[in-house]
Amino acid sequence: MPPSLVHVSDIHFGSGESHGRVNPVTGLNIRFEDFVEALSKVVDHAIEHRVDVFLFSGDAYRNASPEPVYQKMFARQLRRLSQADIQTILVVGNHDQILRSTTSHALSVFQSLEVPGVITVDQPVSMRLETKNGPMQLIGLPHLTKHQLMTLDKYADKSARELDRILVDHVRLLLAGYFQDLDPDIATVVTAHMTVDTATAGIEEELLIGYTQTFPTDIFVHPKVDYVALGHVHKFQTIKENNPIIVYSGSLERVDFGEESQDKGFIHVDLERGKTKWRFVSVNPRPFITLDADVTKSEDPTADLVKKIQSGILPGCVLRLRYRIDQTQLPDVREDLLRKAAGAALSAKFLPEIVVSHSRARLPQLNESVVSSPMVALDTYLAEIAPERKERLMGKAREIMNEISLELTDENGARRKRAGAEAGDETAEAL
Repeated sequence: MPPSLVHVSDIHFGSGESHGRVNPVTGLNIRFEDFVEALSKVVDHAIEHRVDVFLFSGDAYRNASPEPVYQKMFARQLRRLSQADIQTILVVGNHDQILRSTTSHALSVFQSLEVPGVITVDQPVSMRLETKNGPMQLIGLPHLTKHQLMTLDKYADKSARELDRILVDHVRLLLAGYFQDLDPDIATVVTAHMTVDTATAGIEEELLIGYTQTFPTDIFVHPKVDYVALGHVHKFQTIKENNPIIVYSGSLERVDFGEESQDKGFIHVDLERGKTKWRFVSVNPRPFITLDADVTKSEDPTADLVKKIQSGILPGCVLRLRYRIDQTQLPDVREDLLRKAAGAALSAKFLPEIVVSHSRARLPQLNESVVSSPMVALDTYLAEIAPERKERLMGKAREIMNEISLELTDENGARRKRAGAEAGDETAEAL
């Protein structure tokens, strides 16, 4: 039986919580619990199928300063792997790195604690692993950036584009050296946290951080390499079908609506020299659902929007309702009824696209003499766009104007008192 492994990446504990709410039982955000459950499913699979290696290709947390609860939950899963005698490889991703630092990162704690069976890849490495089912070879690259080059005096005068090229050349030469030293009879896995030029980028928005260096896919192509486990791009995809197999496992859970249509999971790999097989395993992520509607011509926009929600909602989903509506219809939308209709969702957001009625955008009645008085201008405006509610709204407007007038009067009185006191003080000083 050849060695086997699970390939997972981009867990990002702490992200996506704006789409959830606090679980009153645990005190944790339900979306964070989703991410923990997804990782737990991967570990369950690894233990159940007695895999030899758990390979994580980077980005454990949302940033390099994770909250203790995120570290605790991540460590708890690593402990399960260690207890099951499964070797764990942790690649340091860009979100795990402290900006422009090469000595500290979010996974440093596991190095310091020397957790049994856990290897952290925070610098390029090539090694041979002995597993229960025989040896395998591993080449690992953490997230590499041109910032490391910028600290060297010999590159101080290089442009950003030149540094990109130099970094690619460095990585290509580094890998070529590793490949040359490989045993051709032992299966080899290469793992890296980077973007390759043939990848289809995910459209996740929450976790984008600046410029992303792109590397050519062919730096991994070598007859001694069997499987390339990539991280960093959130969309699961096969970059190369064979010779070697190159795969992005994608992020483990949906972070935002940019990943709405993407399945999420991990890769199970049966590693055998020249005969490696793999398959994608879904974690059945929480559904994200977008509903679109146009109620600009609706006589009852609330009722139509409620019907739209009822026809498309799934229990427990993260829901987004986008709708076009005329500005004059806005007072007719009952958001409380929309929220009631969306009650089965974990969370719901309602995003109106307001269409301005150009025919009423400028009222000829609002001439210069009228707008000199705000209340007269408001009376004229409401008589045009909402005559049936004019009196009620004008009553509220008068109350607000009275409050403003009283507050201004109090402020002016206080200001006069302060001015008088200051004048008295100055007189006393002069005397």
